Amino acid sequence: MRKLSYALPRVCLLLIFVLTIFVAEAQEQVINNDVVSFKKSELNWGLITGVSKETEELLSDESRFDEERTLFNGKFLLENTYWNLLDYKQERLSFKVELGPFGGYGNWIDSSKVEYTNADQDFYGVRSSANIDYSYRFYYDAKSYTVIDVSAWGRYEVFKQNLDGTSTDSLGVTTPVDESDTKDRLRYGLNAKVGWGSGRLSPMNHLMTAHYLLEKYYPGRLFSDYEIAQFAQVIANIKHNRDFKEGHVPEKEMGEVVDFIRSTFVLASPESMAAEWEFSEFDPRYQGNRFEIGPHFKYYNQEPDFLFGGYLQYNNAKYLNVKWNRNFSAGLVYNRYTKTGMEYVDEYQVNSNVSRDWATADINLGWSYYPNLKTQFDFGLRYVPGIELNNFDEVGSVSNNFIPYLAYFTQLNAKSRVKLNFAWRISDGEQFVVPGPEFSLAIYRSKY
Repeated sequence: MRKLSYALPRVCLLLIFVLTIFVAEAQEQVINNDVVSFKKSELNWGLITGVSKETEELLSDESRFDEERTLFNGKFLLENTYWNLLDYKQERLSFKVELGPFGGYGNWIDSSKVEYTNADQDFYGVRSSANIDYSYRFYYDAKSYTVIDVSAWGRYEVFKQNLDGTSTDSLGVTTPVDESDTKDRLRYGLNAKVGWGSGRLSPMNHLMTAHYLLEKYYPGRLFSDYEIAQFAQVIANIKHNRDFKEGHVPEKEMGEVVDFIRSTFVLASPESMAAEWEFSEFDPRYQGNRFEIGPHFKYYNQEPDFLFGGYLQYNNAKYLNVKWNRNFSAGLVYNRYTKTGMEYVDEYQVNSNVSRDWATADINLGWSYYPNLKTQFDFGLRYVPGIELNNFDEVGSVSNNFIPYLAYFTQLNAKSRVKLNFAWRISDGEQFVVPGPEFSLAIYRSKY
C-alpha cells in the first residue's frame, strides 16, 4: 500500500504532463487563415508614361460621330490608398490625380444628313484626370456580407487637332479637308453597385512575410504552421500600429521582431534580416473564394448617358506557397439603357422609348510570382466575350476578345518603386473591346 501511495502522485504528474502536451498540440493546429486583418495607408507620387488606344462614338437621330485614337502620354501621378480589412468589414478607399502631356493619331468620322467627313487625325495637348473609388463589404458572419462599391471620375483635356481627309455633301460632291484647330474636352462619370455575397478573400501578406523570413534566415529549422502564424501576427501588429502622419522607424520595428524571435523561438536574429524588413509592401495578396450578385448603375456624360443592369461575380485566389499565388475570376454583367424621342424605330413604332441591352463576361486566369520579398511578376489571360441582346428579340452573335497581360513590380528601397504593365487586346471588333496594345511604366515614391 505504501508503494502504491508513492506511485499515484507520479502517475498523476505524468498524466498531467501528457494532457498538457496534447492540449498544446491541439491548440497549435487551430489556425484560421480565413479571417485575416490588413490595415495600411499608402501615398504614391511619381511619373507614368504609356501607350493605349481608346474610341468614342456618339449617335443621334440626325448624326453619328466616331473617333479612334492611339495615345502616347506622360503624366505626374498623386495617389492615396487606404485598406482596412477586418473580420467584420473589408474597406478600401483610393483617390488619384494625374496631369501631363499627351499626343497621338487616329481616325475621325463626323456624318449627318448634310455631309459625311472621314479624316485621319493627329493631336497633342495636356490632359488632367481625377478619380475616387470606395468599396465596403460588411460581414454579418464569417462568410455572408453586403457590398457597396462607388467610383467617380473626371477627365479634362486641351489639345491641338489636325485633320486630313475628305468631306462629301448630300449631293455627292467631295472636297478635301485640311483643318487645324484647338479643342477642349470634358468627360466624367459615376459607377455604383450594391450587392449581396458569400465568402471572403483574406490577405496573406503578413503570413507570406513571416514564412519568407523564417525560411530564408533559419534554413535548418523546421517551423510549424502555428509558429509561422504567431510570427505573422507579430508582423501584423507592428504594421497596423504605424502612424501614417508621423511615419515609422524601421530600426524600432526590427527590434520588436528580434525580441519575439529570441523569446519565443530561442533563436539568434541574423543582422541581415533588417535589410529586408523594409520590403514586403505589396498590395494585398489574397486567399479564398467570394461570390456576389446585385444591381449596378453607370452615368457617363456622353451617350449612353445612363446605364443600369445587374452583375454576377466570382473570385478565387489560392496562396500556393511563398513564391506563388494563383488567381481566378469570372464575372457576368448585363447592361441596359433607354433612349427617348426616336423619330423612327421600325415599321411598327414611332416616337417611342427604345431600350438597348447587351451582356459581357470577363474570365481571368492569372498567376503571381514572388522571386524575393521585394519583387512581383503577374501574368495571365483574360477572355471577354460580349453579345447584343436587343430586348431578346434579335440576339446578336458572340464577340470573342482575348487579353494576355504581363506586369512587373519591384521595390528599389524603402520608398522608391517601379511598376510595369503590358497587355495586348485581341478583338474581332471594337464593339466591346478596343483592339491594340496597352503599356505603362511608372517610377514613383511611396509613403506608408
